[in-house]
Amino acid sequence: MKVNMVKRKSKAPDIVGTLPDWVIKEYIKKGIIKIDPLPKKWEEAVDEVTIDFHLGNKLRVFTDQGLNTIDTKYASKEDMEGMMRLVELKQGQPFILTEHDFVIATTKERLTLPDNIVGHLHGKSSLARLGVVVHSTAARFDPGWDGHPVLEFGTFLKGKKLVIYEGSSICAFSFEKLSAPVERSYKKSPNNRYGGSKLPEVSNITGRKNVRSRNK
Repeated sequence: MKVNMVKRKSKAPDIVGTLPDWVIKEYIKKGIIKIDPLPKKWEEAVDEVTIDFHLGNKLRVFTDQGLNTIDTKYASKEDMEGMMRLVELKQGQPFILTEHDFVIATTKERLTLPDNIVGHLHGKSSLARLGVVVHSTAARFDPGWDGHPVLEFGTFLKGKKLVIYEGSSICAFSFEKLSAPVERSYKKSPNNRYGGSKLPEVSNITGRKNVRSRNK
């Protein structure tokens, strides 16, 4: 078994595609994939092709305040912020999720990727079986990403309330190694609207900050 592990690990630099568990561990230990903070027993959070990430302490929740129509061409980031409330949780504090809630949150961990690795965020099947939908779209984190991943979640479970906790497993990441580094990483991209943030950033779909919506 030890011989096989040595042979496998010696080939880690040559791997292209989805990274298996032992390569994920090796890349994290070498700082190729950076996750901060790492739990003391973080290796237990690595399964066949993913590693668990945990719910951070800051969430944004849509309310009935602000615009009642979201214009995807003209609504600004400030308009979006006006429709949401910021919730700050203490360590281990519960958050009650209802069928009426749509939540934007950050993970507790900060993720930094090199220029040749893509991160993919996945929901947890145990939460999905309770009606919790995590990050159903836009789950790709491009090479060069550096920041606390933001995820969206809600529930389709009618007539029920779900209690989730700050610091609990909320999603998992898999990683895909490219055959070559990208020419321009995400942190250098003019389309970098969300990288580097510690807060759950609202949608900045127009890329504008000062244009007010015409539909108020």
